[in-house]
Amino acid sequence: MKNQTYKIAIIGVGQLGSRHLQGLAKSSKEFRIYVIDPNENALILAKQRYEEVSKSTNSIVSYHQSMNDLPDNFDLAIIATTANARRKIIVDLLDKCSIKYLILEKVVFQKSEDFRPIQKLLLEKSVKTWVNCARRSYLFYKKIKNELGADKLSIEVKGNNWGLACNGIHMIDLLAFLTEKTDIKINTNELEDIIVDSKRNGFKELKGTLKIQTSRDDILVLNDSDKYNENLKISISNGSMQFNIYEGQGMIVKHTSDNERQEEKISIPFQSDLTGSIVDQILDTGESDLTPYVECMKYHIPMLDAFNDHISKVTGQTVTICPIT
Repeated sequence: MKNQTYKIAIIGVGQLGSRHLQGLAKSSKEFRIYVIDPNENALILAKQRYEEVSKSTNSIVSYHQSMNDLPDNFDLAIIATTANARRKIIVDLLDKCSIKYLILEKVVFQKSEDFRPIQKLLLEKSVKTWVNCARRSYLFYKKIKNELGADKLSIEVKGNNWGLACNGIHMIDLLAFLTEKTDIKINTNELEDIIVDSKRNGFKELKGTLKIQTSRDDILVLNDSDKYNENLKISISNGSMQFNIYEGQGMIVKHTSDNERQEEKISIPFQSDLTGSIVDQILDTGESDLTPYVECMKYHIPMLDAFNDHISKVTGQTVTICPIT
């Protein structure tokens, strides 16, 4: 019997979208993939990257500059555009196509008021949706969660130029995953009174210290400062044990209350190594290790509001569209 061919759309194939495409090449399933990006150069690069890793003829990929070229239905779509375009793309895509599953890149939107109308639309269209906060899918974070148990946690993230604003949602999501708490309060008092240019053209970044507290008083402290080196360090403690995670070096150091020290090597998967297995899991089970949209919305909104308040204070202008992606 012929294998099923799944229809997949990738909207936006910049740096991240093209890695999603590479990841699909590593799936054992057969796909009919439609790649959409208005930028012809992005499509050319995506095609090159796909052909670098594609070893089979199981899947057919076509490249388009307009969503008008899409068929009427898809099993799954990945929207990997920048955040400023994402709401309109979701609306336009679901107006044109019937889609069973949807994966959204983060930051999901730049405006907190975009979340609930899109949630309503996703419910109306019966589209099961996740946000690509992938750390909760890593085996070593699952293991750490199991070892920490249900105790109250303290997490600290330190580094320089790691993108506190655009990547902070990954750390807040890690807090939510480890504690299973999604109600948070955010304190921006120790952020620096400067707005810096992001590595991504046209977007902004923040420096300093951001503090997040859950409803049961778990604490997450995010530090992005020139006084730290570029190597990101994530420390997670429940009072009786502490895990120091050096993702860039592929190392975890565990300390226990009786001064025992254990080192473990870890492997951080690239997006091109993740997407195939993530999509396979969704298509096989209807579930995903990624963050459900409704859960991620609960801490996206207060994070964006806190950033907008801080940027408004620094610039002296009312900001309602958070300039991060």
